[in-house]
Amino acid sequence: MNCQKFDIAIIGSSFAGMTCALTLAQISPQISIALIEKENIFDKVRTDDGRAYAISSSSLKLFKELGIYDELQNVAGKISDIKITDYKSPFVLDFIGLEVDEKDGQLGQIIENHFIFEALKNKISQQKNITIFCPNFYQEINFDEKVLIELNDKNFIEAKLLLACDGRFSKLRELYKIPTQTKNYHQTAIVFKISHQIPHKNIAYEKFLPSGPLAILPLKDQNQSSIVWIARDEEAQAILSLDKENFLHQLHKKMENCLGKCQIISQKFSYPLVMILAKDFYHQKMLFIGDSACGVHPIAGQGFNLAIVGIKNLRDLIAQNILCGLEISSENLIKSYHQKTRNNAKKMVIATDVLNSIFESKSLVLKSARNVGLGVINLLPKVKKFFIKNAGGF
Repeated sequence: MNCQKFDIAIIGSSFAGMTCALTLAQISPQISIALIEKENIFDKVRTDDGRAYAISSSSLKLFKELGIYDELQNVAGKISDIKITDYKSPFVLDFIGLEVDEKDGQLGQIIENHFIFEALKNKISQQKNITIFCPNFYQEINFDEKVLIELNDKNFIEAKLLLACDGRFSKLRELYKIPTQTKNYHQTAIVFKISHQIPHKNIAYEKFLPSGPLAILPLKDQNQSSIVWIARDEEAQAILSLDKENFLHQLHKKMENCLGKCQIISQKFSYPLVMILAKDFYHQKMLFIGDSACGVHPIAGQGFNLAIVGIKNLRDLIAQNILCGLEISSENLIKSYHQKTRNNAKKMVIATDVLNSIFESKSLVLKSARNVGLGVINLLPKVKKFFIKNAGGF
């Protein structure tokens, strides 16, 4: 039998999978990593799927370490200000980048997903201590002192540690019967790009409206933005069935003329919104990474940033074990990753879930509380800075 030995095997070269592979490869050139991907992604260019990530300042620091930051600046939209409004409220909650980042004056950046994917993919192809198995998928996995993975071509991979990066609807999580909390929000995110008459000046808008929130995210071009329009499932289907003129009319109403006249310049895509939180972020010598462990509501734009926090936790733990001469698959490392990463993920699940519930509610009491809250936070610099730092990862 042909068996290749590695320190770490990763199943799934999603955004989390590739980011994880590159991050762990930076620890030492002696670390060997196998990246297993069933789709033939390395021979074709990723196409635009309408989505753009809000990348926090903390995540951008990792991009710099991975060597993909500079090339992404050609397509990244800077967020210097976030304006949050509630329907018909007189208050605007203003998060200003200069209040926490005097050097760059930014809270983060908006980068279309496909650009990040290609940057990660190209970097991985150049990384000497990462071996790509693609297109390949696992047939069987056995856990003993090491992890033995049988591939579909009858070759074998042996690894000290296995990382599951196979997405929110993880087959590995299902296979090993990891108890998982799920919540179907019965909401759909409609995403697309627009051009607009008035330059966005690097301002992101989050508008909470009776029918659902609308995010307007600044792209590199001052006259282009990415839209995330969230609506209840049945309303979303009705919105998507509108002709071009009526769709634009509804969009203009929701945007409240903040960027003038708009045109849709991309295909419209839609995605169902489901939250998942695994009870355990591990199974024997396998760790769940990114969405396979936890997927949150996009209302705060923190999904990929949350995955990166977990990846950095794992990197630090592995580096510490190597420094101390300990196994990278030690029980202590696995438990430490689970506890620290899950605690952080649970806080984000609660925060995004509560935020969605509060702004979705039609209760007059909650509506009044929201109005007061937006006004009060703006008047309390320390509280405001706390929210900005948590959102931006400062």
